[in-house]
Amino acid sequence: MQNMEYKVKFTEKCLEDIEEASQYIEEKLKAENAANKLRLKIKDSVKGLSSSPEMHAKIEKFDRVKREYRKIVVDNYVLLYTIDKENKIVYISHMYYSGRNYLEGLI
Repeated sequence: MQNMEYKVKFTEKCLEDIEEASQYIEEKLKAENAANKLRLKIKDSVKGLSSSPEMHAKIEKFDRVKREYRKIVVDNYVLLYTIDKENKIVYISHMYYSGRNYLEGLI
């Protein structure tokens, strides 16, 4: 039987976004525990993607190369991801503060 599991990979940009948000929470809000909890929630929220990559809602916007995005809401943040079905990879590509119009960031 063929392995149906997908690899889940964070892009460099997304890792930077996560670190930036975590640093803001730690340094500006003086809430180190909250920053650590955010990192754990992000990790937990993407666990199921390896077996069910289409488990989250599609968004109504595409980027330049017509990739379809899906979103995961984690506290006050939105993670956007794409699915590469051919290579069985889920790319977590962006993280935005949910108060921001994150759809504007996709071109």
